[in-house]
Amino acid sequence: MATLKDVAKDAGVSIATVSYCLTGSRQVKPETKARIMDSIEKLKYIPNASARSLKASSSNLIGVVLTDIDNQFHSEIFKGVSDYLQRHNYAISVAFSNRSPVIEQEKIHEFIGQNASGLFIITSQPQNTDFFAARIKNYQIPTVFVERRPSNMDVSFAGFDNYRTLYYLTEQLLMKHYRRIALITGPDHYSSESDCIQGYQTAFQTYNIPLDPCLIRNTDMSKEDAFKTVFGNLDLDTIEAVIATSENIADGILEALHILGYRTPEDIQVITLGEECWNQSAQRPGIIHTSRNAFTLGSAAAKLLVENIASPSLFEEKSISFTDKVVHTPLPLMPPARKTPFPLPRDAKAAPLRILMADLTTSHSAKLLSRTFTHQTGIPVEIQFAPQTSLLRLIMEDMEKASHDYDIYMYDVPWLQYMVQNGLVSDISDFIRQNQELKDSVFPENMDNCRHEGRYYGIPIVGGSQILFYRKDLFENPTIRQEFRKEYQISLRPPRTWTEFNGIARFFTREYNPNSPTPYGTSLAGIIDEELAPEILIRLWANGGTIWDKYNRVSLNTPENAKAFHSILNTVQYTEGDPFSTSISQTVQDFSAGKTAMLVTYSEYASQISTSFLGNLIGQVGYEALPGRTPCSVGWNLGLNPYTNQTEAAYAYFKWLCRNDISFYMTIVDGQSPVMAPYHSHELLKLYPWMELTEKSFATCRRRIGPYRPNSLIIPQNKMESILCSVLKNIMQEGMSVQEALDAGQEEMELLFKSYGYPKPLHFI
Repeated sequence: MATLKDVAKDAGVSIATVSYCLTGSRQVKPETKARIMDSIEKLKYIPNASARSLKASSSNLIGVVLTDIDNQFHSEIFKGVSDYLQRHNYAISVAFSNRSPVIEQEKIHEFIGQNASGLFIITSQPQNTDFFAARIKNYQIPTVFVERRPSNMDVSFAGFDNYRTLYYLTEQLLMKHYRRIALITGPDHYSSESDCIQGYQTAFQTYNIPLDPCLIRNTDMSKEDAFKTVFGNLDLDTIEAVIATSENIADGILEALHILGYRTPEDIQVITLGEECWNQSAQRPGIIHTSRNAFTLGSAAAKLLVENIASPSLFEEKSISFTDKVVHTPLPLMPPARKTPFPLPRDAKAAPLRILMADLTTSHSAKLLSRTFTHQTGIPVEIQFAPQTSLLRLIMEDMEKASHDYDIYMYDVPWLQYMVQNGLVSDISDFIRQNQELKDSVFPENMDNCRHEGRYYGIPIVGGSQILFYRKDLFENPTIRQEFRKEYQISLRPPRTWTEFNGIARFFTREYNPNSPTPYGTSLAGIIDEELAPEILIRLWANGGTIWDKYNRVSLNTPENAKAFHSILNTVQYTEGDPFSTSISQTVQDFSAGKTAMLVTYSEYASQISTSFLGNLIGQVGYEALPGRTPCSVGWNLGLNPYTNQTEAAYAYFKWLCRNDISFYMTIVDGQSPVMAPYHSHELLKLYPWMELTEKSFATCRRRIGPYRPNSLIIPQNKMESILCSVLKNIMQEGMSVQEALDAGQEEMELLFKSYGYPKPLHFI
């Protein structure tokens, strides 16, 4: 049987360091901790295993693992657990997983290391039966699971009869002639949520009423995700009732209905599974709550655990089920409302505000939220989308019309100088100065993206950066880590250089490593120059390369740039296809589908990526700064058409968009807000951890802008980036060497610069 000494020797650390890692009594470096956990897994070491088997030195400690400190229902369960255990002379240590399986496993390991007598777990990984079998069942550690039963395991379990409750609630609605009943629930791999879904479906089947499967919506059980789900994925004009499987979810539902102007229960009936409480004021007005006593559930679960500890060898695993008190109690339901499109709160006769936007995630989020602006101001908003590649052309065409189609244009930050010089956007500096609170609410870096020669030409709507996404579950897998160390003699970690990035990408590409869990190490977007150019630039900058020097002289054919292009050619070997046929959306889809292990892309896609993993293990995705720490600044602005007659309406929209509450909503519905407030919200940072990384990256971001000097012509950014991308195309498609392609690019870029009057005349250099 492995000992603590064996683990320390295998991991190459001291016995004390292993002890610190297991008990959490001192901070241990993440890389060291990962090595120790690898050794523990490899050696099948269990702390104090002999003492546990003999029951001679069992502690009086009970380890409690909860998902979230903010979950009131779980807090009430813990109160019941604590009350019972303390009355029976047990010490309690509580830990929170924050819904991360990785953290949950670490906390369980720590409790085992402390020789806890038993464990009480609300798990975030019920399908990970291999872990529970290896770390709990095999070593006969008394454990009670609450709410979420591990899949295909005989365990002690305590929970509520959600199947019965949901069947009853749905039945009551159906009997009152409700038909469009939405169910907003958590991940369906949680037994508590799958039971809810089955009860709901069975009620429809029993009454032989067709069920629209689109009415069942899974969330991550946060109020934010419930808000997003209701706001963007339900046709509320047809919904008659909504059932929420937790009060957290109900909070998000109510917030979405409120800002859209729907009343409860007059327009939409809302029912939620809820806690038992004596004071009606604690319940949300206008909705129906079930009554479940979480304290009693916790006490019963604690009693079950104590019984297990008292006679472990003879204990038979048991399940305890409680019923909500609402069952068999008639619900106070109003007749379903007659569903018609919900009217505006006022008779809006104002002319519509017309906006042309790039077809981006944030743009669609803005369109969703603009319905709220209309409800609040009476000003209709009409948003049209255009591909990024044709947006600037459409803006220029609209400016040439006698009657313009749009009042507001969305434009990419690199276009700012060109748009100003060609009169495509209005100077709104006076508006910005008169609304200092607007300016103060936005990141200074994003406001700078709207400024040219000290004047403001719009407000930011997107302001993020590029970050590295990686498969955290694979990077922390003990077997994979051992294989990587054997291959490269270093620990597997998020890459810090592009050389390290390519080495890891090779390791995770099946062509070069048949054991790779992913077909490809990474992907590269380059179907259009606007997507390919940033991929090249971040490698140029990381290697000390540039396109022009401080005197505005072209400097493309340099050793630094050659090194960068060799690096990107290396990267291409570990992708599925050439970059010229791959879009950003495809790279995001491939990473989300598990085809690639790493992805460099924009923070705007982070929420989409995380959501795609919701049905699997939460916590699979990791976020890090780019190798080389030289990300491209991401920025899109909203500018005013110089000839619009809707200036005041546009200013109202700008102020509305930069409000703190709207910035929260924008973030939650997958938009990328440039307002600071969401980045400093502990609730959102817990859900969207990449936001902290995005803010930090502003310090190292570089802007995609061309050479500039006053009173000179502006070189369009797309022309420079087209030449930059042609270097890679000439190498890959025309068979040129790196140096030949750089020389050709140098010559073409010099002609472009010369045509716009760059560099400066020699007597100025």
